[in-house]
Amino acid sequence: MRVLLIALLLPCALVPADAAEIHTRDGSIIIGEILGLEDGEDLIVDTEYMDEVTIEWEAIVEIRETQVIEVELFNGQRLFGRVVIDENGVSIIGDETTITLPPERVFAIAEVNESFWEGLEIYTDIGMNIVRGNNEVTQLSFGAGVGYDGRDFETSVDATTIVNEQTEGQNLRRATLAGNYTYRLPRNWQASGLLQFESDDQQGLNLRTLVGGAIGNRVYNQRRMRVDLFGGLVLNSEEFEEQPRTESLEGLLGAAYRLRSAKGIDIDASLAVLPSLERSDRVRMQFDGSLSFDLFADLDFKLTVYDRYDSQPPPGNETNDTGLTLGISWSY
Repeated sequence: MRVLLIALLLPCALVPADAAEIHTRDGSIIIGEILGLEDGEDLIVDTEYMDEVTIEWEAIVEIRETQVIEVELFNGQRLFGRVVIDENGVSIIGDETTITLPPERVFAIAEVNESFWEGLEIYTDIGMNIVRGNNEVTQLSFGAGVGYDGRDFETSVDATTIVNEQTEGQNLRRATLAGNYTYRLPRNWQASGLLQFESDDQQGLNLRTLVGGAIGNRVYNQRRMRVDLFGGLVLNSEEFEEQPRTESLEGLLGAAYRLRSAKGIDIDASLAVLPSLERSDRVRMQFDGSLSFDLFADLDFKLTVYDRYDSQPPPGNETNDTGLTLGISWSY
């Protein structure tokens, strides 16, 4: 009798306490801890003997109770609890309430970070571009960033440096350090604060400091594509070469675009228009875009492009500073 009891209990002992039992349409059963679901497509499960397994979201017919996870819907609503999938749909079981909804309404699933370190995300970029001609220009770029994703907010700090080395003429450098804090609001709304430092030899800018805030909305949110619109105000404190430091108030109107293709091609772009509220003849614009291709694991090949426009730069300085760089990006 004792041997029989041990034989019955042993399989249960081998299954982690937070493991979910996932049933698919082809009859497969996968047992493991759910790590995440991105863009409502592929569920990542950490199993004991097969490492990480990827399961198509639409192929799942049943999930028996998971650990507490975060579920994001397409309308931006975030729910926390244990998840069960059966013939009734997806049920998120919280401490006080249970919500049941169709599987197609689920946009993303993520682990609940139990410590500060689990919520950190870090990336590094390095790139180079060579333009040959009468004046050979070698462009080097370096970038790094760290972000933290909490339950109701996310924050990040990013730094980039681009150096243009020229065989004829002066070497030029552009550097940016930016910090952002975003608090998530209902129905895909969000409130953000920003602090940015920027210098740009091409435009004769010694230092620009931007402090401001904005409110935005994700107006389009589908599995592979999203569009955000935002608006706000910033205080601009800037100093150009041989010019006194000035402070001015600017408006902020912008958009952000993201595309994730099935072939591992990602496109990200953002545009910010900053009209001066004190000078009607001055408008600044900032554009940043990237096209990346998955190489393997967390390593990507990346093409980045940027443009900085100032309709009224100091005399003798360029209105535009534009660049394109080919490089490698690694996130971990």
